[in-house]
Amino acid sequence: MSPSSTTPVLTEREGPPWLYPYRQDAQLGWHGELVLRPLLPVSLVNGAMRTPRLAGLVASGADLTLVSGLLAEQLGIDLEDYEGEGDHLAAGGVVRARYKTIDLRLHAPDAAETGCREWRSKIGFVENCWPSNGLVVLGNVGFFDQFEVAISAFAHSVAIESPDPHRDASPEPEPEPEYSSPVLAT
Repeated sequence: MSPSSTTPVLTEREGPPWLYPYRQDAQLGWHGELVLRPLLPVSLVNGAMRTPRLAGLVASGADLTLVSGLLAEQLGIDLEDYEGEGDHLAAGGVVRARYKTIDLRLHAPDAAETGCREWRSKIGFVENCWPSNGLVVLGNVGFFDQFEVAISAFAHSVAIESPDPHRDASPEPEPEPEYSSPVLAT
């Protein structure tokens, strides 16, 4: 069935997924071996100010996207004027983050390409205890809620694409199945 002039045409996905190979971490592993991680090129934007490309660690266990508080100063953000704060498990312990809404950019996998995908999200700025000023932990809020993400440790790659516009973003949860209690014989 072809669309008529009165039927809106649904937009399709932006194109094929962006495929990122795992990158070597600067840290060596337990026995001095190389460590490959799902690191993506990202930058942070606040108005006319932006960071250079940073290493974005894809972290499905992180509840929120977290960055060093030192990047707030580079972006002209006053962390005394924050949108909330909270504790998060990260970097082997609990860190306190102050939240601000900014723009984030995911850069194309090929460094020669100039394209990027940009979105606005609340992220957490962690002060005084972040392991690296250039590390962005890409968590559920601020990253996974923006893209379809497929991580393969076997293939050492991450595939990123825009969400399917045809998919319902918040499907109804399926009802829990009812189980009868087992009867114990005496």
